[in-house]
Amino acid sequence: MHPKLSEVTSEADFDAIMPVLFRAFHSPYNSFSKFFNPIHTTLEAAIQDSKARQVAMWKGNQDCHWLKVTDAESGDVIGAACWEVNATGYDKGGGSKKAFNASWHIEGSEEKLWAEKLIGGLKGFLKEKMTRPHLELDQLIVDPEHRRKGIGRMLINWGVKKADEMGVETVIESVPYAVPAYEHCGFECVEEVPLDFAIPNPSEKWEEWQREDHRAYLMWRPVGKDYGEGDKTPWEKSG
Repeated sequence: MHPKLSEVTSEADFDAIMPVLFRAFHSPYNSFSKFFNPIHTTLEAAIQDSKARQVAMWKGNQDCHWLKVTDAESGDVIGAACWEVNATGYDKGGGSKKAFNASWHIEGSEEKLWAEKLIGGLKGFLKEKMTRPHLELDQLIVDPEHRRKGIGRMLINWGVKKADEMGVETVIESVPYAVPAYEHCGFECVEEVPLDFAIPNPSEKWEEWQREDHRAYLMWRPVGKDYGEGDKTPWEKSG
């Protein structure tokens, strides 16, 4: 196998990326996946719905960079990532109070409400912390059959190199099982993201979701270097 990294330049690339995304997020099971990429009817319909959303966001945001890793021999996509360049940082004190609308879920459903609490909490926390220019990793996937072959590191290194060229920080919000991979690439787990799913009179389904592992961690890399012992985040310094 000869992996090749390249930037996505065509909408057609997502035809190969999205099936990998669904496989990756279900092996191992990612409790966030059903809220980011729900399966309302069939898997194929869900893949097409998710593809349409990702393509629209990619086309609508020039700072959104999708990358893919292909096997040069077979041409198969075996990994992908989405990096976003935020050249100004988020507005101080802004954004986190704005309600998030998970419009891809059925209106009025519990799934929609949970997704809004989940994604709104993740985005809101990031906006509070990252008020300086930075790169953030929005998504990273590696085909389960091609893990532990350096594919993830290739995708992470693209963003790290870009951040170093720009002289900015790099940040990732990670589920627990991915934390070690990011640590090996120079990031540090600096905080757990506080997520609040409390509602009055929760249903049995809601309580079942609450029993799942919904921990998320903020991974941070300083400007121009891997994280080292004694490094402090800008908000720790200012606090």
